Amino acid sequence: MANTRKKTNIITHNYGGKLDDQFVIRKKGSKSILASMPKTFELKGEYQPRREQTKRNFRLAVIYAKKAIQNPELKEQYEAVRRGNQSAFNVAFQDKFYAPELSALRTESYTGQAGQQMLVEATDNFRVTKVVFTLFAPDGSVLEEGDAVMDDNGFDWIYTTKVANPSPAGTIVRVTAEDIPKSKTILEGVI
Repeated sequence: MANTRKKTNIITHNYGGKLDDQFVIRKKGSKSILASMPKTFELKGEYQPRREQTKRNFRLAVIYAKKAIQNPELKEQYEAVRRGNQSAFNVAFQDKFYAPELSALRTESYTGQAGQQMLVEATDNFRVTKVVFTLFAPDGSVLEEGDAVMDDNGFDWIYTTKVANPSPAGTIVRVTAEDIPKSKTILEGVI
């Protein structure tokens, strides 16, 4: 059965819960939603650790969202981007639940000289606040580390190297992106 949505209805107004183990009534904002019962199943084996991690991430997202909407400035930022029946809490929850995404690390023009640029695409469902590049020698020692700067396009982050690297082959580049709730994502590449 598809979900049925109604703004006001004398039967479902201010009600929620199960109906005869066949349907569920949920409230979202001013709407009542009549939906099929959720399917339940038991995860076993390799899926169990992923399920536990998802449950942990969910709990942390709820804690973060509750705290975030208590901060008037942060709540206003989340309110500004909400859509439809979403609340600032929903937006804050999603911001914590989904970490930033990193892709398209571009290091092909790096020859080991100081002042060269590396780029990475960093996106988030709300906002990426920080991107850090760390360069490691093949033996694991840190060559340099620094913050990248967001490009005008809003998704590329540019890092300009500071130190000369006489042997760039095998250099490991680790990029770490962070968002407002301090969720981090790491992407690594080898030159």
